[in-house]
Amino acid sequence: MNLSRLVYYSQRNPSERLDTNDLIATCKRNNARAGITGMLHYNGDHFLQVLEGGRAEVSAIYHRIARDTRHSNIILISCNDVRERMFPTWAMGLHEGMDGRTEGIFLRYFATAEVNPETISSDSLLDVLQDISAEMG
Repeated sequence: MNLSRLVYYSQRNPSERLDTNDLIATCKRNNARAGITGMLHYNGDHFLQVLEGGRAEVSAIYHRIARDTRHSNIILISCNDVRERMFPTWAMGLHEGMDGRTEGIFLRYFATAEVNPETISSDSLLDVLQDISAEMG
């Protein structure tokens, strides 16, 4: 089995109800069954997510997300085979909000705390998410 890592960005569809507690509980349950790990950053308007696992499993979950009406304007940032997981202990870690500490992490890697998915480097984005996850513990 090849280990793959997929990173995407999407906007929240404001016309759809979103309960992040329900969302993350479902993610953890489904991802644990499929051997998927990762991290989700949600700032209230946009999602940045990393999915790691078998190629077929990551692809299936991404396609399910792409059909989810809570997301709009989904942009695939990267999908690659990797040697090891960045988030091996999380069926899905969730970070919500954009407080001063989080904004500071973004500003270490980008000119602004606003993410433009068409111009960001996937490596820098992964660095941001790793730094955020380290702050979460």
